[in-house]
Parts: sequence; structure tokens; C-alpha cells
Amino acid sequence: MKTNKAMKNLLDELSQSNEFINSDLLNPNFIEWDNCILIDTSSLSNTDSIEKTIYQDRTDLEVSINHYQVDDLRTGFKLVSNWEENLKSNYPEREFILILSSTIEGEDVVIRFYQFRDNEPEWIKLNDLEGYKEEAILVIEILNVVQ
Repeated sequence: MKTNKAMKNLLDELSQSNEFINSDLLNPNFIEWDNCILIDTSSLSNTDSIEKTIYQDRTDLEVSINHYQVDDLRTGFKLVSNWEENLKSNYPEREFILILSSTIEGEDVVIRFYQFRDNEPEWIKLNDLEGYKEEAILVIEILNVVQ
């Protein structure tokens, strides 16, 4: 897990959240479409909607669809942790980047994920999280370690 200083400060100060978390979000179903792993939502039941939207690449498609906004950081952290476990168990051969981001104050919390791809530009600068001055960022990398 990687964080920038802003996210580390926020995680150190997490307050108790009473927000109800939809169980579908805690343990979402994922679908595979055109070598992409996507959160299964009712809007994706017809993949024509995906085909009609212009995305730069598969990473852009996944980042655009696989995001969810929550009210507080604690809820976001719970969700990103559960998504991590779900992706690891369902797709052990694939590598993912999960991102939890918010404002410096811990507001506007968004979680998202995409697959790591050698042939596409990285969506987030993994080696320069401090470069995101206006955001608190946590990144979880799920890497496929060859044994």
C-alpha cells in the first residue's frame, strides 16, 4: 500500500462512520468484457452502451466505469479493502491498481480500480504520489508474483 502524506494524515485521524454500506458494494460482482474487469451494474447489462462511448484505451474504460464516490474516508477504506480481496480471489492471474482518493480535508472520497497493463500509459503516477498536491491518495497494487 502506498500513500502520499495527505492521505497518511487522514488515515491517522479517521473518525467512526455510521454510514450504511450497500452489501453489493462491499462484495461486488465483476464481469469481464473485452479483456476488462468491470463492476457489474445494471447499466452494463447491455454492453452496447460501453461500445458507444469513446475511451482512450482499456485502462481509461476501467477507470471510468470502476469508480464509486462515498461520503467518508472510513467507508472508502472499507470498500477498497474488500474490493482488493475480491479481485485477488476472483482474478489471481491479473494485476490491478486500486485507488482511494479524496480532497486534502478527506471529502469527495472516490475509490476506483483498473488493471495494470504494460502496453498502456499508467493512469496514476505510482512513483510520484506526492505530486498530487490537491488530493490525498492511497494506492494498492495487486501484483501477480511468479513463484
